[in-house]
Amino acid sequence: MTWLTTTVDMCMRGGIFMIPLALVALGSIILMIERMLFLHENCIDGDRFQFELRTALKENNLEQAIVLAARTKGFIGRIIEECLLRIKAGEKDVDDATEKVILSEMTAMEKSRGWLVAFYQVAPLLGILGTVWGLIVAFMVIEKTAATDPRMLAGGIYQALITTVTGLLIAIPVILFVEHLRKSTNYLLSLLDIYLAEIRDWIRQNGKLEVKRG
Repeated sequence: MTWLTTTVDMCMRGGIFMIPLALVALGSIILMIERMLFLHENCIDGDRFQFELRTALKENNLEQAIVLAARTKGFIGRIIEECLLRIKAGEKDVDDATEKVILSEMTAMEKSRGWLVAFYQVAPLLGILGTVWGLIVAFMVIEKTAATDPRMLAGGIYQALITTVTGLLIAIPVILFVEHLRKSTNYLLSLLDIYLAEIRDWIRQNGKLEVKRG
């Protein structure tokens, strides 16, 4: 309980700038949880999906490939399903078949990332602002009281630095999470590129077969 008491005491001593810092911390936690749920919802067995998709396409079983995509969770399943449905309807270009749905899914992927970046940039600035404000107040008190006791100045600086520490404690975990989010999202997008390449190869091979038959 000692560390908890110390933490609460430091927050109380940090002054009014602890309120916006607390709001930034709360917003960051909410958005990180939302993004973690997003990653969980879009996590798939990439190798298995690629094997089953390739098998269905090699057998020219487009319906099976569509069913596979439909039962695959996340944006990868939705994009592949839309692509295969458009191809079934006569579309021959994968990029044209997926352009709209990819733009829609990219919007959903990036909707919280910008706010997380803003939060980890703002948190240290709020901390520094709180520290500067605290130092100004400490020096004003010393000037008014004409005190020469260095402990009074040290106490003011100690209280002022709390906001800087708080800002850094908020920013560092958010920075690490944003980097994890970026790498995880890029990995999912790389899987999507691989699956779309499989579909392109299948369309190309089918085109060659049709030419030979003709």
